[in-house]
Amino acid sequence: MARMLAIDLGEKRIGFAISDPMGIIAQPLCTVEWKGIDHLIKVLQDYIHEYIIEDIIIGIPYTLKGNLSDKTKDILNIKTKLEQRLQKKIIGVDERLTTQMANRSLRTMGRAPSRSKDKVDQLAAVFILQSYIDHCRIKRL
Repeated sequence: MARMLAIDLGEKRIGFAISDPMGIIAQPLCTVEWKGIDHLIKVLQDYIHEYIIEDIIIGIPYTLKGNLSDKTKDILNIKTKLEQRLQKKIIGVDERLTTQMANRSLRTMGRAPSRSKDKVDQLAAVFILQSYIDHCRIKRL
């Protein structure tokens, strides 16, 4: 069965999460440094082939009121470029508060988020992916 891959795209780092083969649970995959769209496409192509990725989900950073910000527009532009270059639909998911949830989770585990920024990005991607998985499951009920 194909897996799902989520992206938490930040200004400096990109957090990735992947689903289990059954598409039930999201788990952290890795964090890579943001080196531009070409590098991101290469990373995604590698993951698509290695893990047999069916769906790619990207976090869309709407404002707390649900509006578009400059950052939102930048991510939507990157999403469009990824779709064109990968020739694959990319699913946008609201990522509001996922970084705060990741920070809280790390603090609960006794880790300082400021010393674990790569883990924050991965956990934010996990929250993005798990919310998508749960939404799809609810739609099927």
